[in-house]
Amino acid sequence: MAALSMIKLDKFMQNQGRGEFNFEVFKAAYDADPRLQKLVKNFDDDKVEFKSSEMDDLPQTKDDGGDTVNQMAKRAVDLDDL
Repeated sequence: MAALSMIKLDKFMQNQGRGEFNFEVFKAAYDADPRLQKLVKNFDDDKVEFKSSEMDDLPQTKDDGGDTVNQMAKRAVDLDDL
């Protein structure tokens, strides 16, 4: 995942002649621009995380403690009950 610190983003924007760039400025830009929303996965006071693929848009699933592939394979070849 690609990430950029707010400090580096601020320096980059200042080098581009855009003035001071901080969390509040970034949040306002993010909230106002759907194009930026499509590029950013997450952000906070310290950093901006950019999406690296379309997979970043999919919801993350949690392990529910169910069967693993290994456990299912062992049961499939378990001949003790025959």
